[in-house]
Amino acid sequence: MIKIENLENVKISGITYGGRSGSKKGIILNNERWFLKYPKSTKSMNVIGLSYTTSPISEYLGSKIYSLLGFETHEVKLGLANEKIVVACKDFLNKNEVILDYNSIKNDYNETVEKQIEELSSSNKSTSNTDIDELLIVMNNNLYFKKYPKLKDRFWDMFIVDAFINNNDRNDNNWGLVLNQDTMELRISPIYDNGAAFYNKSSDEKIETILNNEFKIKQVIYDSCVSSFNKDGKIINPLKFIESMENDDCNKALLRIFPKINLKSIKELFDSIPLEYNNLPVLSNYQRNLYFKSMEYKYEKIFIPIYNKLLEH
Repeated sequence: MIKIENLENVKISGITYGGRSGSKKGIILNNERWFLKYPKSTKSMNVIGLSYTTSPISEYLGSKIYSLLGFETHEVKLGLANEKIVVACKDFLNKNEVILDYNSIKNDYNETVEKQIEELSSSNKSTSNTDIDELLIVMNNNLYFKKYPKLKDRFWDMFIVDAFINNNDRNDNNWGLVLNQDTMELRISPIYDNGAAFYNKSSDEKIETILNNEFKIKQVIYDSCVSSFNKDGKIINPLKFIESMENDDCNKALLRIFPKINLKSIKELFDSIPLEYNNLPVLSNYQRNLYFKSMEYKYEKIFIPIYNKLLEH
């Protein structure tokens, strides 16, 4: 079992952190900057049987799975703070570094990008999601993507893994580059903000009804899978997008990632999380069963057939 740390009386750093996934608190651990991510109340979400989301557990598991697949992520620890199970995330920014997220990168003026986006049908627009066709235009023409071509690979790698872990909130503000404001050097950001993964608004009661019904299992894992991206005015189901094999960069990402997937290691990760800590629920057996079953389903029903088809081509 992993160790859950008591973070009730840690030193406060005074640094604030943004984002929409819930409250955060900057702290100091071992003379390093970290921050705590708290679970978000479900009062306004019409969720039955769950007072808070399980986003700290999702952040921990999502980050650890990215690490198992060989990606650089922010370091994470599970802990107890303010009588809640939280996740502590290490601040990966060095002195005088800031995040240059995709939202900032895409706003860098480029005449070619502007003209091509204007030519897109207005029906492709969405007020809440990123249009995938606009994203492709930016990635193919933006100077940052031309200078750092691995950034495009990073996006498609995340597209595959986020679909695998059901992270439906990879938005414009949580991926990109890190800028050193002294030297003006850039590096690709570690992967962070995985708290929307693994059905973090589902109670044990709801999960039990899903696990006892094969139709609902397919519906939840496959049919209802969504992303932060839209195409032709409709939200993209990332699993169906991967199955379509319509994007060569997405296909290449699957070819890179699939051989690195080890379901046994993922199962061991889930099994390393305790049921509870200080009488607070951490990860129930219902949750770990659904989380693993969803990944096993995607691996066997989607990734294996597509991987084999790509190898044939």
